[in-house]
Amino acid sequence: MHKLNITGLDAAASEIKLAASYAILAPFDNLAIEFALQSVDVSGKNDVFIVSSQIESFYESPFSDALFDVYDQGRVHSFSFTKEMTDWGVKRISRGVIKELGAYKSIENALVFLHFNTKQLHDFDDAQLTQIITKYNVFLNTVNTSLLFLISGPEVVNLRFLVRRLNKLFSGIVFIDNDAAVRVLEYDYWSHSTGVIADKQYQLTLQNNQYVVQENKIAENTFNNNHFNDESDVWLVQSSVPEGTKLPAHYRTVKENNDLFNRGPRLKAATLVFSVTRYTDLALLAKQCFELRKNCGRWLKLVIQNVDGIIRHQDECLFLTLGVNLILYSFSEPSRLLSQIQSIQGFKFSRPLPPSVDDVLQYTENTFSKGYLPFIDFTNQVEKHSDSAVNLGVSGVLVILELLPRIDPIHPLHLFHIKREGDVFSVVDNKVYLYLHACRENDVTNAINHLFKLQTSDFFSRQNIISDHFYIQQECKQLRRFYKDKQIDDFTKQLKENEDYKFVPDVTKNLNIDISTPELLTETRPDAIPFVMKMKEQ
Repeated sequence: MHKLNITGLDAAASEIKLAASYAILAPFDNLAIEFALQSVDVSGKNDVFIVSSQIESFYESPFSDALFDVYDQGRVHSFSFTKEMTDWGVKRISRGVIKELGAYKSIENALVFLHFNTKQLHDFDDAQLTQIITKYNVFLNTVNTSLLFLISGPEVVNLRFLVRRLNKLFSGIVFIDNDAAVRVLEYDYWSHSTGVIADKQYQLTLQNNQYVVQENKIAENTFNNNHFNDESDVWLVQSSVPEGTKLPAHYRTVKENNDLFNRGPRLKAATLVFSVTRYTDLALLAKQCFELRKNCGRWLKLVIQNVDGIIRHQDECLFLTLGVNLILYSFSEPSRLLSQIQSIQGFKFSRPLPPSVDDVLQYTENTFSKGYLPFIDFTNQVEKHSDSAVNLGVSGVLVILELLPRIDPIHPLHLFHIKREGDVFSVVDNKVYLYLHACRENDVTNAINHLFKLQTSDFFSRQNIISDHFYIQQECKQLRRFYKDKQIDDFTKQLKENEDYKFVPDVTKNLNIDISTPELLTETRPDAIPFVMKMKEQ
């Protein structure tokens, strides 16, 4: 009997029955694959069969150590779809998979990973999918084997409703997602040796590339008669509304954010409105919001009023990840502020909370690189950026700019002036690849105009934008495989020499520069002597 090796997971939820099929759904390939790899048993005797069009992803995952150990024992069998096989369709592929697996004597009592993406299953209806799964189930009963049916892709939420309707065919259905930098397992139901569990949710953290069930980080408040005494109370920082604004009777004000933070632990379900100006320490405010959410419970409402409009997209996502309910903006008039606060009254914070602020901030560490990168390094870095963006709920876009004929790539590359951390670019085969971190698709044109010195139409014939993180990661994997053993021009040295556009505040303090030339000589004048003026007497 197989099981999931996840620390803290209930025995019933970790058991994988023989002669059973389980559907594992996730919006990203790595989430489904990471979960499946938790079921690989190094100390067992049964074989593992993997069938996927992205077989490399199972071996490139940071969770692949157990799989490599079993592979060294000769118990892993991998099968990959070729481009031609992918065009056959899932129905024809499934017939071939069953025929191929049935030829192995070690298939008995084995564990099979069958991985498809939503694009391959996009056109299937209930009857067609039922026919395919039924054939697999007949095969599993014959050889007494367990199957994890992995489905990943951007449309997996829609496919989840279809799979739920087939609950008589699957022994269990699990949906895996990232929420607030936390892995969340949602068990629709799961069959085990003693019964069935249903509607169960587990929050997971990562420790040494191993899933661990996270305990609830938010204090649970109890209340009587479905009402808190302070549920209608609203506390605001004075600068969050214009001076002289007349507020309702149950609205109270404090001088600054620290005063509001100190009052928070005495409240249970009130609404706290913090103010953000250009002088606000965002890191400190984020930690304060996290502490309030963790210690005061889910019924406390945390609102941020962005007075000066300085909060950027990534800052918004960090605040929401750390327990904030709502972020308001500088154009919110007092009347609109009151109505938006009223709209969240009576609602409980439902998102999971990460273990600590540091666990969230570690996802931003991968976004510190910027500028030009060699192409293979670029694809690796974009995948890291994309993973970080997914964990934080941040947008990111991959822009492909196709060069006009007879344009030497080095010339447009010199014109890219990257300022933001997380923005990287590279070039291959007359195409410039540009990744913009924490950028919405609608803002791509403005972003390119800020970082490219001339008109893009003077150098590029076409522009293609990929905004979905799933397709960004897919594109990087495919590009890396295609150019793996090919010679690619590296412009790193040439671009490093082009630093004449950089502004040096005080060039005379640079010891490597000869300041004896006339244009670098400095003159100092004594301070002016004050001259007292008097009116002439007549």
